[in-house]
Amino acid sequence: MLALVDELERNGHNLQHFSRELARYFRNVLVAKIAGSDTRLIAASADERARLTQIAAAFSEEDLTRYLQLSLDLFRDLQFSLQPRFHLEIGLLKLVQAGKLIAIEEALAALENPAAVTAAPKRREPETKPVAAPRTGPSPFELDRAKKAAARPEPQSIGATALAPEPAPAPMGQIDWQEKLHAALIELGMQFTADGVEHSQITETGNVLEFVAPKEFLLALRPDELLKALQRISPRQFKIKVTAGDATPAEAAPAGGEKKEDEVSRRALDNPEVQRFRDVFGGEVRAVRDLKRVE
Repeated sequence: MLALVDELERNGHNLQHFSRELARYFRNVLVAKIAGSDTRLIAASADERARLTQIAAAFSEEDLTRYLQLSLDLFRDLQFSLQPRFHLEIGLLKLVQAGKLIAIEEALAALENPAAVTAAPKRREPETKPVAAPRTGPSPFELDRAKKAAARPEPQSIGATALAPEPAPAPMGQIDWQEKLHAALIELGMQFTADGVEHSQITETGNVLEFVAPKEFLLALRPDELLKALQRISPRQFKIKVTAGDATPAEAAPAGGEKKEDEVSRRALDNPEVQRFRDVFGGEVRAVRDLKRVE
């Protein structure tokens, strides 16, 4: 690769043009892998499309996607580089290294057979690359997508189990109402209102539930949808009161916010997938972010 860059520069070729054509080439190989040689998505002759399809057979879709992304990143970097040769050299070396990697999903899937983790990279070596055995099952990406789709309702059950250990509280406070209402709204498919609840401070006074939220979340707190969610979690009849406030629940009640952050961290670290990942790769978890609260 380094000799190739040297030859391009000595012969006066435009390195940006080379990187752009390299990205176009990986794109065409990826499309040929997905759509076959008869596709109209590749602007090339029939013989050229057949050749691209033959080349694509030696790679997986995940490999080709990674190569295309790396080549696009390389082309972007060259647009502003004061040392285009250096950027092109490191970009091509990254492509070489990418061919030796295995996906995280494959490493996790091989936990039950530890020998497969160390053996997996060998299948990507050049001497074994021509052997393109057909895949007999879903790809690691497909398995991961299916797992995530099946796990989407989990936050509701996690929220319920997180509340269970608390010893018989007095009238329900802010965090109790937030967790239960948020879970009920998600189950009803009312994501917009659930976001408003997530950023509200909720106070129960008799049969009135007051929601204090920043102005930008007032429209999200729809009383009719809140009442539907309340009917799922409590037989009591409530009136809804929505008020604009200057502080989010985390700012208004720092102690409660810290408690919720601790709860989020505990639930994340107790997740079986996180534990398996740490067993394989080691390392240290320095911070846990609640994506529901990321603006």
